[in-house]
Amino acid sequence: MKTVVKDSARKKAIREHRAHTGKSYTDAARDLDRQIDARQTQVVTFDSFSGQARHVVDLAREHVRSRRHSVLGTEHLLLGLLDDGAGGLAFEILDDLAGGVEAVESAVTTATPKGETRASQAVAFSDHAAFVLAKGAPRQANKTGHGYVGSEHILLALLAVHDCRACRILTGLGISYHPIRTEIVDRLNAMGVLSRYHNPH
Repeated sequence: MKTVVKDSARKKAIREHRAHTGKSYTDAARDLDRQIDARQTQVVTFDSFSGQARHVVDLAREHVRSRRHSVLGTEHLLLGLLDDGAGGLAFEILDDLAGGVEAVESAVTTATPKGETRASQAVAFSDHAAFVLAKGAPRQANKTGHGYVGSEHILLALLAVHDCRACRILTGLGISYHPIRTEIVDRLNAMGVLSRYHNPH
């Protein structure tokens, strides 16, 4: 159940966020709601994740360490999808539609240069990354009618969080949610991967 912020406290938080960011009242309110939702997703489990999808997360952790960043963000999950062994269908689609996985990796590197911190052994997720893994990817698997979370569902979840870094990188390369969702469903159907929906479009 979503946390309800009392009106007076909520309005004060929105005003403070608006003053800090310069955003409109409506946009500041949306930001606050997203932050509340994201804070409830810190416990991430991988019971429904395929082996490939779990490997994507492992690779994302490696990218955090190799790039000397402090937390695992959506951009690191995107990098994990760029491995042909782990990324699976998501890798194939990005390679075909984003001008090659090298173009995506270059865009990530430009947006998130190497840092100077050493990540701890237990890498923490950013709020957006935690949301993608705990709620976003399972929701996308449910929407496409599949009983598992694959790398393709992680990609869809990244594209569904419009204000996360990975989504901004992908949209900058001309990659957006609805065409990718259609492509994923069509390719899974062609591969004979069953959906519980007759027409998932």
